[in-house]
Amino acid sequence: MIMSKSALILGGSYFVGKKIVSSLVGRGYKVTILNRGTKACEIDAVEQIKCDRSDINQMKTVLAGREFDFVVDVSRYDMSWVEILCDSLNFDSVKTFIFISSSAVYDINNLEIPYKENDSLAENKYWTSYGLNKIKAERYYTEFLSSKKSNLVILRPPYIYGEDNYVQRESFIFKHICNDEPVFVPSNNPKLQFIYVYDLAEIVCEFFERTNEKTTICNVGNKEYMSSYKWVEACAKAAKKKARIIKFDYENININIRQFFPFFDYDNVLDVNKIKKIVPNETTFELGLKSSFEWYENNKQNIIFKPAVERKT
Repeated sequence: MIMSKSALILGGSYFVGKKIVSSLVGRGYKVTILNRGTKACEIDAVEQIKCDRSDINQMKTVLAGREFDFVVDVSRYDMSWVEILCDSLNFDSVKTFIFISSSAVYDINNLEIPYKENDSLAENKYWTSYGLNKIKAERYYTEFLSSKKSNLVILRPPYIYGEDNYVQRESFIFKHICNDEPVFVPSNNPKLQFIYVYDLAEIVCEFFERTNEKTTICNVGNKEYMSSYKWVEACAKAAKKKARIIKFDYENININIRQFFPFFDYDNVLDVNKIKKIVPNETTFELGLKSSFEWYENNKQNIIFKPAVERKT
């Protein structure tokens, strides 16, 4: 176990960031999170810096004189946040900087699955500005850190699932299944790939505890992908229910897929051979969804489902 190593997590109170914090604390790291403070950190051993990341004066004030061995950026929403962080943080002590990017960066219009780390990047019609901003952030961090001692790790996950997932994906399906409501699935039956949030957190820890190249880019996800139908059936199995799946040719009636299904209608599949050579273990989908459903059952009263998603088709 690594002792007395310090880590700064940009984010840290929700879903992915929360799990990364928990994994690092479990390995003996001294962890600090930086966020707006809208939700208190649930781990007493963690220091929480409350700061508006979009305010350069606040960032420079709260980070002045601080040094960290490792940094993870989980909460980047705007390019200005990237620039402000690079201008405010002392990188002299930072050994490894990890940016949680996304599979949304790939030029899917001109590529075939599975998408590889060295494939071309471009904005696509599904993720639009979200994917484009991830691309810009990757490039900015790569250029900025090229003149620093810090190593850069860029992780590109597909869909992330697990406990504390505030994005209505598995929880949306669990709700419909438990209420005996039909689940509409696009007739194209798009291919989906996932990574369990705990596995992503463990990958972050692994990159903190190894010697890295100057810049490392890795797709991170389960070895196997599945069809949308199979995913709904897996959710039903976790809930010990049977799903009523209806194939839906929604394009003929001019309706948005996100009004009835929590994913975009395209094959989101990554080549994960590189990361599996570094971290071969992964949580089985059966076990991960079982834990996800248990969390859903204990927290469903706090989930606010979006009206657009609830709309009957």
